[in-house]
Amino acid sequence: MSGQAGRSWGYWTEVKLAILQGYLPAFLRASKGKVNKFVYLDAFAGEGHGISRVTGQSFPGSARIALDVDVAGGFTKLRYFEKEEKAQELEQRLRSDYPDRDIKVYGGDCNETIATALSELRSVRWAPTFAFLDPDGMELAWETLKLLAAHKIGYKKRPGSAEYKVEIWLLFPTQGLIRMLALDPSKVMPPHENAATRLFGSDAWRPIYERRRNNKCTAADAKEEYVNLMRWRLIKELHYAKTHAFELKNTRGGTVYHMIFATDNAAGDRIMGDLYRSAAKAIPEMRQEARDRQRGQPALPFDDVDFADAGYQYEPPWQPPE
Repeated sequence: MSGQAGRSWGYWTEVKLAILQGYLPAFLRASKGKVNKFVYLDAFAGEGHGISRVTGQSFPGSARIALDVDVAGGFTKLRYFEKEEKAQELEQRLRSDYPDRDIKVYGGDCNETIATALSELRSVRWAPTFAFLDPDGMELAWETLKLLAAHKIGYKKRPGSAEYKVEIWLLFPTQGLIRMLALDPSKVMPPHENAATRLFGSDAWRPIYERRRNNKCTAADAKEEYVNLMRWRLIKELHYAKTHAFELKNTRGGTVYHMIFATDNAAGDRIMGDLYRSAAKAIPEMRQEARDRQRGQPALPFDDVDFADAGYQYEPPWQPPE
């Protein structure tokens, strides 16, 4: 393993990457034999490695997880997006470790560089394409989601034949929104409002915020409404057939963020639903182990841990408040 290990992450990041590691081979397997090119897009790609806060061990980040998938020959074109000061180093490390792969890292704001990348990939827009969008906070713009959703429109020549959009798996900054859109309106600055509008692509978040500010819903309700709004817009505005949301919590049980999956492929819908259910069953044990290690205790046996809340059940989004 070459290159530096990255920053340390909580157990929830390991859960997220385990889901990614499970989905990407299934994504390729579902298209195996039909095509011979596959595209992977990774916005906010990171450093290539992370360090577990639970064990102190290094683990591969999303960039390397995608490169290591060997189903159907693996992804043939991999495009990464990172901050300008980190992009060149990331590309050098990945090209050094994977010299025979078609890798490119775009430096700068991915919301601005994504259009260039998609234009350069236009000749293979027919290829199955998966986009992993993993911002640290409020960095993602709705315009990026629009560009991704529109990228493959028209690639099918035969009228009426199925046309699949870029599959999207995005980190939705649930807790960040609650903090930024504070209960006290005097603390909500224009940049905060602009960031929320940029994320959703409209002011549709305002009715949710006003209900929260007027004590017509709780913080927990507002979180669910914001997640639902993103799912609703992915379906109604960008015309994805199905969205799944998965909540990831810290060791104290507080929401960190949600992962939202958008697809118009029945296989993708089924596979991600299965992975969410498997992850939901594993999380209570992982969270308990992380708690034990935080307290300086050896990891306890899990025979007496209550896993009653484990589970994932798909629910369709509902119409947001107006």
